[in-house]
Amino acid sequence: MSPQKRWFLTGGGGQLAGALEGLLEGEVFVAREDELDLRDAPAVAAAVRAFGPDVVLHTAAYTDVDGAERDEATARAVNVLGTRHLVAALRGTHAQVVSFSTDYVFDGRKGAPYVEHDEPHPLNAYGRTKLAQERETLAWPHGTVIRTAWLFSATGRNFVKTILAAARERAAARPAEPLRVVDDQVGSPTYAGHLAVAVLAALRGGLGPGLYHMAGGGACSWCELAREVVALADLPVEVAPITTAQAGRPAPRPAFSALASERPIPQPPCWQDGVAAVMDELLDTR
Repeated sequence: MSPQKRWFLTGGGGQLAGALEGLLEGEVFVAREDELDLRDAPAVAAAVRAFGPDVVLHTAAYTDVDGAERDEATARAVNVLGTRHLVAALRGTHAQVVSFSTDYVFDGRKGAPYVEHDEPHPLNAYGRTKLAQERETLAWPHGTVIRTAWLFSATGRNFVKTILAAARERAAARPAEPLRVVDDQVGSPTYAGHLAVAVLAALRGGLGPGLYHMAGGGACSWCELAREVVALADLPVEVAPITTAQAGRPAPRPAFSALASERPIPQPPCWQDGVAAVMDELLDTR
């Protein structure tokens, strides 16, 4: 991977885009949502052709799982049509598109970590749109899909930051109310900083077209992840388990959607290392 690559990065301002942008060498064009609407095909074509990228890192997405359940059309317009417009803008070039997908393309019934050859079967609208996005990407001869899971970082909205804020609020009250967190969904929490390093290492190693899994090593429930956050923050707050049914969220979620890879590619460290890394950042900025 030459340091003189020209990188077109969608999703500017997002967790993964921010982590990638800080590591990229060469010329970089960052497309922010408020500056480039991927649903606008002529605007996408003009931006892509004006910059002339070697690699498109497509991190932009509609990621509100419950919002997608209520408004699948909007999620599909962003995730599917947006990807289609990017690919169409690259016709006549040899640029690589690296598109990021999700563990929610699976139904969770396998009972073991999903690998690349497992058949997807999404339970919710968000998963359906991301699976369709994968197909748009892989239709391009130079299309690469990286599935990841439960992304978190020190920026943006994510579960780790939400739990830390809620735990601090409860710790300030007397008596402290417990945090009630779902314990019957298991996945692979992934620190965006670790994922960015793994992705770029894979590209340096010649990662080609196809489908790959990259996620934090190991697996845990949302409740276990919350307990890790509270423990590292040293807050006197109980984290109490609840069921998915008790949570009452609009979109169904897979019970077990941990990811693993059957391919010899770089992977992020274990999820606990990722939580420790992001907590170091968050606790330094209190």
